[in-house]
Amino acid sequence: MASTTNVIEALKYTYMGDRVAYLFNQESPTFAVLGKTKKPMGGRGQFILPIVVQNPGAFTGITEGGALPTALQPDTTEATFSLQEYVGLYDVSWKLIQDARTSKFAFQQAIQMLDEGLRRRIMRNLNSDLLDNGKGRLAVLPAADNSSPITVNSIPRLETGMVCDIMAVSDDDTKRADSVTINDVDPIALTITTSANPSGTAAGDYFVIQDTTDATSNTPAYHSNGWLSVVSNANPASVVGNYGGLNRSTAGNAMWSSPVLANSGTNRPLTEDLLLQAQDAVRAKSGGKVKAWFSDMAIVRRYHTDILAGERYFALSAPGTIAGGVGRKEKDPGEEGLTPYEFSGIPWYVDPYFNANVIIGADLDHFYLGVGENETPRPISEIFENVPFFRQTANATFEVAWYYQMEFLSDGPSYGVQIQDVAES
Repeated sequence: MASTTNVIEALKYTYMGDRVAYLFNQESPTFAVLGKTKKPMGGRGQFILPIVVQNPGAFTGITEGGALPTALQPDTTEATFSLQEYVGLYDVSWKLIQDARTSKFAFQQAIQMLDEGLRRRIMRNLNSDLLDNGKGRLAVLPAADNSSPITVNSIPRLETGMVCDIMAVSDDDTKRADSVTINDVDPIALTITTSANPSGTAAGDYFVIQDTTDATSNTPAYHSNGWLSVVSNANPASVVGNYGGLNRSTAGNAMWSSPVLANSGTNRPLTEDLLLQAQDAVRAKSGGKVKAWFSDMAIVRRYHTDILAGERYFALSAPGTIAGGVGRKEKDPGEEGLTPYEFSGIPWYVDPYFNANVIIGADLDHFYLGVGENETPRPISEIFENVPFFRQTANATFEVAWYYQMEFLSDGPSYGVQIQDVAES
């Protein structure tokens, strides 16, 4: 509950300012990039994509006056997508509203603070889904860890105060920790402090928002697909369901698989040849062209240090201040995560929450964000007629509800490539 204490206490120090400070990373580059090509989906949130899997006709050489070949019929299939619903909610006590209304600026600031905070959490969580494999993983354990703080393998996508489960990767059903509160997150040490310790964990177990990924009661999981389930040569986990309803293991469905450059789970250096292989794999598989690279920050550091090292030259002359070619030209992180780096003239995007040891190359003309009526998450009062912003509850509080529908769409996963097992140090 948004009580007088925890909101007014924060606001009373900001009456002389014009905004509340948010002191944690709120980047969501993947959502911003895919959001450029939103596709509204009608028909109860359904999107059906017809696909030609076999061209028609027969063409062959014959002898003079010889028999004609048998005509081959075209073959098609359909990929079917459904939107995932998302809901955001915060409540505010009557006392908070009355106390804040003693100054209209305090009242506006209280509601602005709650709205902005929820919006930031919503965007973080949506972005997390778009990065992952459909399970909605917020952090992954690299090894068994049954004490707190818990070490994970990349920058955690969760925040202090969230209530999460730790799921067993072996069945996506067993909870190693059930509804634990996140007490602290350290993005540098890659650790998460929880209100209770997990038990029986193993490498690959993962954090999710409580009760959203559970094979017994939540199949499919309450999450959108992401890069790792879309750009892949394997079907997503059963708790997620086959992407677009198509089984990649079925003969004739190879067009629904992406090229994946793996190294049997052993990390190897990032090289120019590896990236060129990825580009050529997309061309060979789909006839497409990689138009964007995506990775985390650590891999871009490897690109800068290892591959670009050969392009740095130093002139020895009179002693003086060193400046220019060393390091990188830093700038404020853009909404889309675009960096100063390119490979083969292709822009490189960095998402700090991207999966570790993975690079995605994609022809962005074939990857979209499917949305409902509202293109971005909004309060339900702005979506439906005659719905108030504040909703009455059974307690002395009002609720403010937000709503969104989203799914990661592609008309050809083979227009993307996944490079796995890339060393980050």
